Amino acid sequence: MLETNFLKKNKFKIYINLKKKKYFFRLKIFNYLINIKKIFLKKIYFLNKLKKNNKILTLKKYIIKIFNIYKNYLKKINKNLKILLLKMPNLIHYLVLRKNKIIRNKNYIKKNINRKFNFNTNIGALTSGKGFSFITHPLSLLYNKIENYIFNLHLEENNYKYIVVPNIMNFKSLINSGQIPKFIKKLFILKNKNKIKYLIPTSEVSLLNFLIKKNINSKFIPLKLISKTNCYRNEIISYGLNNKDIIKQKQFDKIELMNFVDNKNSYRYLKELIKNVEKILKNLKISYRIIILSKKNISYISNITYDLEIWMPSINNYCEVSSCSNLQNYQSLRSKIKYKFKKKNEYISIINGSALAIGRIFLSIIENYYYNNKIIIPKTLKKYFKIKYIKI
Repeated sequence: MLETNFLKKNKFKIYINLKKKKYFFRLKIFNYLINIKKIFLKKIYFLNKLKKNNKILTLKKYIIKIFNIYKNYLKKINKNLKILLLKMPNLIHYLVLRKNKIIRNKNYIKKNINRKFNFNTNIGALTSGKGFSFITHPLSLLYNKIENYIFNLHLEENNYKYIVVPNIMNFKSLINSGQIPKFIKKLFILKNKNKIKYLIPTSEVSLLNFLIKKNINSKFIPLKLISKTNCYRNEIISYGLNNKDIIKQKQFDKIELMNFVDNKNSYRYLKELIKNVEKILKNLKISYRIIILSKKNISYISNITYDLEIWMPSINNYCEVSSCSNLQNYQSLRSKIKYKFKKKNEYISIINGSALAIGRIFLSIIENYYYNNKIIIPKTLKKYFKIKYIKI
């Protein structure tokens, strides 16, 4: 969400900027709502004064009636203004171009394999539907060790604070994070009588709402939070090789990083977060590249996004394993998260990133370290294993 005062002062610049995301800011409607709001505020202020005037007691009932009518009108105006603001995407950074831009490429050995690995996607489809899978022993052990390695690295080296979060959130929480109204069709809905809840599409939703309406002391900034959860997205799944089935899942595991930072240094912290994620890929010696997402591909709520993509031999292409974004104060405005800056409370900037999508990094290790019916344990993960390879 964008600030109303900021919109008033920069509405034409904002209109041009949002066109890059193919969003057409309803300038006439915005102006109309702002102007009519001013009129009703003046009327309410005037009637409020009259109410307190004891010289016109005979008219007091009539004044109160009109006052309440105007207040209800004002509520409707504010509601329509809020709906308009909630539907608006974040502004776009000048570095975001028409096409994806590769800014870094790190190549280790690139393999091309035709081997199909069995992840029991058929059983997953039978028990839960398309987009769900079972991973069995001993590959499940590798999956677990990868997750532990990544998680522990962020805690021990990057000073993140671990938060255990709920996997179910309410409607308001998803509005705060920006998933609603734009992505409501991709959410899993839980209904219990008249109550509706949602499975989280990412633990970013939970971490953000953990700080809802908080005023963070500047001495705790940057506040770096980490969480690991199942994530749920109700997306269309296409089938191909078994390897491809696990790339796009409706339920997947992800480690989420969120940084709550001062507005002045948000881009510096974004670069730092990217380096934290990049280090994992370097340690695992998996070929990867970093791209700045284009105007077409950038998220609705993001100002700028850097995708880290890993080499996947089964598709003979790169696949996104982490998205690192600067959201500026887009989410903090929705969730009322502030910090003290120069004796003044300001909405805080938020940086987030997946670090990493466990299923995809797991599959990439299996494919890139596959040799003669064995999966060689990467050097970085050897301390977690008593064996040198997994036979399959």
